[in-house]
Amino acid sequence: MITQRVPAPPRAGVRVRARAPVFVIAFALAGSVGGCTSQNVGPGAANPAPATAGAAATPRAQVPMGEMRMPTGDEVTAAWNARPAFVEALPAEGQSAYAFALARPDVLRWLPCYCGCGGMGHRSNLDCFFQRRETGAFTFEEHASYCDICIKTANLASEMMQDGKAMGEIRAAVDATFGGGAAPRTDTALPPS
Repeated sequence: MITQRVPAPPRAGVRVRARAPVFVIAFALAGSVGGCTSQNVGPGAANPAPATAGAAATPRAQVPMGEMRMPTGDEVTAAWNARPAFVEALPAEGQSAYAFALARPDVLRWLPCYCGCGGMGHRSNLDCFFQRRETGAFTFEEHASYCDICIKTANLASEMMQDGKAMGEIRAAVDATFGGGAAPRTDTALPPS
């Protein structure tokens, strides 16, 4: 004869107390990575073309380059035309951020990212959009495509550059807007004055 064990019904309140720590942990984790999961990705987004490095449509503030070489207009155009599907599928806000990152790496390299991606080895907001470019080739990084903080950081910088703001002002605005959250920022150097 095989007997089957039948569990006793739970006492009132025990199940809720046992699950409370799980809910607290899940809520805390959701808040710490929320910036990287709130980007709305969908097809049918606008297709903004990047401003090329040689375009004279809007005046540009001078940005210190350090050791980085700016991409030429032809390099920007070729990379944008070959962009991966995950960039093409983004809404206009996401595509604008990728286009700005492509055309103006000299700006994003001085801006920290506050989504917690420093743990992934990112050095600045630029690394959220492109893998390190020591070889000169453009390799799109998927991270920013699903990270609202990365997208908003790049778009804030783009708007401020169009308004003629200095790099120090842009950095201060990014720090004030996105700093103070639960996730640590990337270890990004301050731009030279």
